[in-house]
Amino acid sequence: MSFQVDPETLEALEWTRVVELLRGHCRTGLAREWLDENAVRVEEEDSRASGTRGFPSDPPPLFETSLAGVRRRLAETDEARALIDQEILPPLTSTRDLRESLVRAAKGGILETSQFLDVAATLRTLREMASFLANHAERAPQLAELGEGIEINRELENEIEFSIDDSGEVRDRASAELAESRRDAIRLSGELQKRLERLLHDPEISPHLSDHYYTLRHDRYVLPVKAGSRGRVRGIVHDASRSGTTLFIEPETSVELNNRLRETELVCEREVLRVLRKLSQRVSGASEGLQIGLSSLARLDLAFARGLLSETMQAHSPRVEESGVFRLPALRHPLIEAAECVANDLELGEDFQVLVLSGPNAGGKTVAMKAVALAALFARAGLHIPCEEGARVDLVESVIAEIGDHQDIAESLSTFSAHMANLSRIITRAGRHSLVVLDEIGVGTDPGEGAALAQSILEELASRGALVITTTHYNLLKEMANTDSRFQNASVEFDSVSLAATYRIKLGLPGASSASAVAARMGMPGKILARANALLEREDRQLEKLLSELATSRAALAREQQEATRMRSLGEAARDEYRGKLERLQARRDKLFRAMREDLDRAFKHAHGEVANVIRDLQRDPSSRKAAHAREQLMELKEASKKAQGDAGIPTPPTRAPDLRAVDWRRIQPGDPIQLASGNPGVLESLPDRRGRVGVRIGGKKLILPAESVGLGAASGGAKTETRKTERVRVERVSEEAGSEAWSGGVATCDLRGQRVDEALGELSQALDRATSNAREGIRIIHGIGSGALRRAVRQFLRESSYVENFRPGSPDEGGEGVTLADFD
Repeated sequence: MSFQVDPETLEALEWTRVVELLRGHCRTGLAREWLDENAVRVEEEDSRASGTRGFPSDPPPLFETSLAGVRRRLAETDEARALIDQEILPPLTSTRDLRESLVRAAKGGILETSQFLDVAATLRTLREMASFLANHAERAPQLAELGEGIEINRELENEIEFSIDDSGEVRDRASAELAESRRDAIRLSGELQKRLERLLHDPEISPHLSDHYYTLRHDRYVLPVKAGSRGRVRGIVHDASRSGTTLFIEPETSVELNNRLRETELVCEREVLRVLRKLSQRVSGASEGLQIGLSSLARLDLAFARGLLSETMQAHSPRVEESGVFRLPALRHPLIEAAECVANDLELGEDFQVLVLSGPNAGGKTVAMKAVALAALFARAGLHIPCEEGARVDLVESVIAEIGDHQDIAESLSTFSAHMANLSRIITRAGRHSLVVLDEIGVGTDPGEGAALAQSILEELASRGALVITTTHYNLLKEMANTDSRFQNASVEFDSVSLAATYRIKLGLPGASSASAVAARMGMPGKILARANALLEREDRQLEKLLSELATSRAALAREQQEATRMRSLGEAARDEYRGKLERLQARRDKLFRAMREDLDRAFKHAHGEVANVIRDLQRDPSSRKAAHAREQLMELKEASKKAQGDAGIPTPPTRAPDLRAVDWRRIQPGDPIQLASGNPGVLESLPDRRGRVGVRIGGKKLILPAESVGLGAASGGAKTETRKTERVRVERVSEEAGSEAWSGGVATCDLRGQRVDEALGELSQALDRATSNAREGIRIIHGIGSGALRRAVRQFLRESSYVENFRPGSPDEGGEGVTLADFD
């Protein structure tokens, strides 16, 4: 696909300003020169060499002419932008313009030492650039391909650095003869200066000197002698002062030394010239490689300049095809600062061919139209588009613009005549793959005729397959979208409150020109505005009013939508914030509960151990005094357990009826009458065990209840209690009846078959208490096999029990897995 764009279009679109921005990011003189020479150059792809061939006479044009060329150049820009975003920049700072030096060397001339330093610096840059591209070849293959023509000439670079120092002087080590001659020159110069020093202090000569120093004239050491003492100092006159009062004389005694010094200096000069001639020949031999390398550096410089411009404009790479579709989300004009430019979503070519932009003056219509045309040029130049991601800019064969006043006095053309002449040329040139942008089409004549002519021109351009964007204030053109599917309206929003344009473009609806509102904002007197409104034709006035009301309603709706979006965002943010707080509170609660549980477990295990110790003490030395003391200890442990439970924040539910008196467990004995919380009377069967449970007999049935659920009724007088104060505490060993627990020898038996896990563990706990109280050696627990849940719970309980030293399953003769045998410590 070829590409054409005339200088007038580029001027109308201010393309030179874009080129100047790109030029400002270039760091090589050759790349900047290419931009200056070829900013508007367009030619066929196959008419020029690609890659690095053709330097320096064949620089690349700024606009690519094929889809493959555009995609390749955009890929280069993509890779450069990716490296720039990672703060990775190419080493292009030491590149010099060597063209003059290379031409001089090619003609057999001898280069200056400064020119050699430029050659060495460029060779170093080429070497560093080749290394840079090799290191980033995987992430930047297109850029690496651009640098394939770079040749590394380390030998010439080292030879120049070996022979010439940073100040531009040829080093002594550049030649053995040069080094020797310079040593002789230094020696002779020292001898000559000493001789002149002696002459300055010679009493026969010093009175005839005009000053006490020696100097150089014509590369010879001389003394300043008074003109009147010419005959007093024998020697050769080399110069005189401007006043003629002083003659500069080479003393006769130093002539020989001066001659020898001068001969030595001439040898040095000849040797330096020989070294420079040799280096110049080396540069001439490397000229072609240097030219190709400089061309590659310039192309790479342009690629990174495009990447830097993309970063500056906050631009993105577009998708490029050949179907004539433009899709530009949040497009901005590239010559307006991003912070000051209102971005707009613009489309063209997919559902319609002609976009009619309407709305108030100074509303941004022309800026938006130019931005679309510039996007087409940007894609051809391999530049990123100043819009959001997802842009599509298909290639067009030509971009044609008609913008501004083209009045030509020399050709006797009025504004309208020049406008029509340009439109005639545009119609002739426009075709299927053309993008045409027209500003205020049909203006400059009678509005009715101008509108009709504009409609006819737009219809013809659409029939030719061109893509067109036009700005207008003609209502006739605004109505075309309703009758021709090739047309689409777009309008610039106008704030009826502030009487100013918002610069936001809305597709699908026409916009009111709002001329009166704009005039009012510009200070037009109200009397004139009122008269103008009265003079408006009725139909036009109704349409203007309708469009104005529609624009106002749309603006209000947009504000409400924006506010709703904002409130939704705030609500979502608040929801996320409170969700986070709730999660943190739940995590904190769970952490506190775990800590409380751990504290309670430790407290209960400690209390359990204390109870076990009390029982063991009683077993070792049973007595009434020990029993009473044991009860006190158990009560203290009970109170400590309640306190720990309260400190942990676990409330203790009331279990004793209000009319029950608390039981003094240190004084009450099994067989004493008690009363339940429900009010039923009963008889105490056993004192509280280590779990705080007591045995109670009611109506011939024995119950195990929490100690808090029993008490002394009102009928239980204090006499009996008082009489028992004088009784000594006694310890009874109660033998168990046959039933769920049968005792044989030194091992107790506990049958838990048929019980639920919680009931069975309670029964097992009591059995362990009784067995240890009766000094049993162990216990045989019958739990059956079943599902295994009871067996696992029993054995886990035994692992945690302080009574049990070890346990094991029963042997086949003892009941197998249905029985567990535990030994006490």
